[in-house]
Amino acid sequence: MPAIPMRATVALIALTASCALPRDANGTLSRVRGGVLRVGVSLNGPWTMRSDSSLTGSEVLLVGELARQLGARPVWRVGPESTLLEALEARELDLVIGGLTGTTPWAGRVALTRPYETVGEQSHVMATSPGENAWLVHVEQFLQTRPRPGGNGE
Repeated sequence: MPAIPMRATVALIALTASCALPRDANGTLSRVRGGVLRVGVSLNGPWTMRSDSSLTGSEVLLVGELARQLGARPVWRVGPESTLLEALEARELDLVIGGLTGTTPWAGRVALTRPYETVGEQSHVMATSPGENAWLVHVEQFLQTRPRPGGNGE
C-alpha cells in the first residue's frame, strides 16, 4: 500500500514540474508578445511576393495575422533563403517564411513547424530558431487553426 501514495506523489511532482513546458531557451515568445516580431522573407510566390514597396503573399498575410494576435509589430527582412536561415540560426530573426518545405536541407539546423499546407507533393512549413520550443508550439498552433483553401492548399 505505501508504494501507491509514493507513486502518486512522484507523478504529481513530475506533472507540476512540466506545467511550464515547453520553454524557450532565449524567451522568444515572451519577447515577441507585445513587442517586435523579426521575420525573414525569402521571395517565393505565391507565398511571399513584393508588390510595389510592400510585401504580399499567403505567408506574409499569415504572419501579419500572427503578429496581430500577439500584439506585435512585424519587422520584415527580405533576402536570400540561405542568408535568412543563417540569421535565424544565429537568433537574429524569429521566423523565416518563403514557401519553405519540410525537405529543406536546413531541417537539422533550425526548427521547422509541422506542415501547415500541402500543395501537390510539397508540405509547407515555417522556420524558427532552434530551442525556442514555446515559440515553435505557439506558431504551430496558430497555423493549425487557419483555414486551408480547398482543404489541402489548392
